[in-house]
Amino acid sequence: MNWKKGLLRTGLPLEYVTSGILNNKGHEIFGDYPYIRPNENKELKEFSVDIRTHKCLASNERLFTLSMLIECKYRQPGTSWIFSPYPSSIVPIGLVQSSEDLVPVRLNGSSVYEFEESIGYCISGVELDSNGNGKTDGAKHGAFQLRFAMPVLLKSSFEHVLKYDWYEGRTIELLCPILVTTSEIRVIKPNLALSDFDIAKELDDVTELREAVILNEGTGPQLKEFADSLADEFVKNHPELQNRLSELDTVLVGEEWEKRYSPDIDTIKRIFSSSAERVLIVNYEYLDIIIERLESAIMKDIENEEVYGKIIKFKDGLQIIKN
Repeated sequence: MNWKKGLLRTGLPLEYVTSGILNNKGHEIFGDYPYIRPNENKELKEFSVDIRTHKCLASNERLFTLSMLIECKYRQPGTSWIFSPYPSSIVPIGLVQSSEDLVPVRLNGSSVYEFEESIGYCISGVELDSNGNGKTDGAKHGAFQLRFAMPVLLKSSFEHVLKYDWYEGRTIELLCPILVTTSEIRVIKPNLALSDFDIAKELDDVTELREAVILNEGTGPQLKEFADSLADEFVKNHPELQNRLSELDTVLVGEEWEKRYSPDIDTIKRIFSSSAERVLIVNYEYLDIIIERLESAIMKDIENEEVYGKIIKFKDGLQIIKN
């Protein structure tokens, strides 16, 4: 049965099953998502994420879509990925990125953030196999691929929004990175001392089994440099961006904007880096449930849509006008 172990280790069966689950949820499957970035020697090389998906969530006089990047990591039965819970009650949030900052529309609900909180944020994952051998890389390789790919996908999404006037600007693309694994996902229990690990008889004594977690880590120097370079390239190649932001500033008005600010160039550039900070990690057995919960949360926020203006196509380009 060597063929079985070898085939499973390639990850192809997991990719196949994952694609089937997402297809049954109404997602179009586009295969892998290639992108170019510097390697550890700062040479430009092509990398890829296993699966890219796309789904239309709302299309009645508007277009809201969900695009996901999916990386699949197969592990032998008995393997656990163990994470530390986020060490502070103040957590930077924002798993789902979007093109919202470039259109005169806002999704003002909080359901996606509530979904994130229900999943829970973690840092510093390690891997423990069935023989008790520990590895410090754990989920890092798969998350690493997704974190580099997200700013690339974000740049593509922003460019589409600047180029087209679909549904007079009532169009938002939401983006989410997901790492799917066969490993058990565990989180260290709160308020433990080192002695608690010494006296523990079972892994259950010091960890809790989870369906999913959100890996929430800041960008390192290499990733931040890459994300910042994409942001700079986007701004440089799209001089119309400043005009778009200025027009948004004139329509994003009202009581709710007295304590909020319309986006500026620096805001847009920061989004590139923040898009690489969080990855949803899911055990494949719960992928269907987690996707259903995520989409339900997004749809609740879509129901709270606020339209402040329209994008109209004129002879000399696109322009935002107030409703």
